[in-house]
Amino acid sequence: MRFTLDMKLKDIMSANPKTVEAMQELGLHCLGCAFSVNETLANAAQMHHLDPNLLLEKVNSVEQGEMSAEAAAKAQPPGGILQMDKKTYSIAPHIPAGVVTPEILRKIADVSEKYHAQAIKVTSAQRIAIVGLKPEDVPKIWEELGMDPGHAVGLCVRSVKVCPGDTFCKRGLQETLSLGMEIDKRYHGMQLPSKFKIGVAGCPNKCADSASVDLGLMGTSKGYHLYVGGNGGVKPRQGNILLENLQKEQIIPVMDAVISYYKENAKPQERLGRLIDRIGLEGLREFADQVKSGASQEADA
Repeated sequence: MRFTLDMKLKDIMSANPKTVEAMQELGLHCLGCAFSVNETLANAAQMHHLDPNLLLEKVNSVEQGEMSAEAAAKAQPPGGILQMDKKTYSIAPHIPAGVVTPEILRKIADVSEKYHAQAIKVTSAQRIAIVGLKPEDVPKIWEELGMDPGHAVGLCVRSVKVCPGDTFCKRGLQETLSLGMEIDKRYHGMQLPSKFKIGVAGCPNKCADSASVDLGLMGTSKGYHLYVGGNGGVKPRQGNILLENLQKEQIIPVMDAVISYYKENAKPQERLGRLIDRIGLEGLREFADQVKSGASQEADA
């Protein structure tokens, strides 16, 4: 069987498990990750800055066979993220809206101590990462935690960042916590053309980075402004205001519309901001505005 660049990693590994060793030699150490293995060979080459034709030649030159025990040991355990030392892993339990209970904190502390974690790190995405774990311990830790992984990697919606809003913060103009949890439940982990970040802030201070994520809400005295197309990274981009002063009943329908438009029009691994730069903002604004009007009429009926 000849592999092609548009084939997914999981299909290549299934057809010939021995290809895992060849890909690891070139630096693909995330072959146990449920998100990464759904990428195509071309996507993997791009993400790891490899020559796609060299990667393709490498996997096609491997003789048919089973994965070695050494290669299996190097494969990234499900729910784990390889660290800088190329030996240990971190995990990031999902914490919706960044709200955590004392019980959850105790669980995280207990397993971290039991399995000799090197560190516990509060991340910029409001997750709590347990760092420096042995690969063989990762499945046992997930079982003991009884929590879902936070989507920290892959072409999907990452954990939704949410500020305290008017529930706790004296500057909050709009509610954010229940809204943020609803948004997280609806979209977290959703597969999209590229990684996708969402932030929900209750005032113009934008403590949840609403103007620098793919889709951001910012509370005002009259509702919520919706930002689209922000991102950090090597080429940072400021988000555009798509709609102003949305009411709460309009938010989910409009967000659904934005994500649907993005899925239909984006190229593979194209962030929403790059899509807007390529085709303009007006088509998306018109589509979202129609949905907003429909949601208003439905709420008034």
